Amino acid sequence: METRRTFLKRGLVTAVGLAVPGFAMVGERAWGSMKFRTSEPQKALVLWYSQTGHTQRYGKLVAHVLEQRGMEVRACDIRFCGDVDPTNCDLMVAGSPVNYCDLPPNVRSWFGAMPPLDRTAVAAYSTFGGPGDNQHNTAHVLLNLMVKKGGVPAGMATFGNMSTYAPTWSMGKAKRTLKYSHLPNAETYARVGMFARTLVESVHAGRVHKPKREFDLADWSRYLPMVKSCKLLTTDHHIDGNLCTGCGTCSQVCPVGAIDPGTLSVNAKRCILCLGCVNNCPEGAVNMKFMGKKVYGFPFFLREQGIVILEPDIPAERRKTGAG
Repeated sequence: METRRTFLKRGLVTAVGLAVPGFAMVGERAWGSMKFRTSEPQKALVLWYSQTGHTQRYGKLVAHVLEQRGMEVRACDIRFCGDVDPTNCDLMVAGSPVNYCDLPPNVRSWFGAMPPLDRTAVAAYSTFGGPGDNQHNTAHVLLNLMVKKGGVPAGMATFGNMSTYAPTWSMGKAKRTLKYSHLPNAETYARVGMFARTLVESVHAGRVHKPKREFDLADWSRYLPMVKSCKLLTTDHHIDGNLCTGCGTCSQVCPVGAIDPGTLSVNAKRCILCLGCVNNCPEGAVNMKFMGKKVYGFPFFLREQGIVILEPDIPAERRKTGAG
């Protein structure tokens, strides 16, 4: 077992073997009776969880397109939203990366604790690296969380980019990532823009989206202890005091509060192995070994390979906003 993907392939055999007869995907809801609270949305809320910037780029582009359509837009990462009120909008768009073939647990918790919505138009998108694993169903889960809170589905989409799973290139498998180093590209951003425009058009027309789960073998991995198994292969996870400058980035981006920069320690039990600390530390001070090999972060990999990620064509002020 070398990477998350290898673990998945091996685990699928076990999962299928343990499958309960009659297992079925989530059934389709009675969408026909659902109606948006208003067909003329004035306020929009665009939320995302992003550890390396891909999901954030798409979210900011969605926000920009909605602003061009005359809407008042609040856009931010769910970890830095502050006093954001999800009930005070006519359209809410949420985005998340796929994490171990599923919606990240912190994203699931955040939207699960969200206050009830009053027929607010809601939409979801997921982002995935490389060829992807279960991205459609990940977006479906996110959308359903908002629907369960009283939202009315307006749309759903998935957008691909280069993988940011650090153990892959750290263990000499860089070609897997470099195969998709051209993403996101202009076509990706065009799809994101179309997604945003279609949402507005759907709400105007009262057209409710009818999401369905797809059959995806990777979906079985949700029933496997993927994170726990990968954590068994992860050792020496701590902050290197010789490299740390005390900027606090690692603890700020950690979605579960597992890092204490004061003691340079990481709470292994609390950690969900999202790799945000490794991928965001500007000094490479977060130490981690996967199967005995030191893991290094996404920014260092980009510099090593001479890769510059294409940014969406949006105003500079929109690029700078959205963290809080």
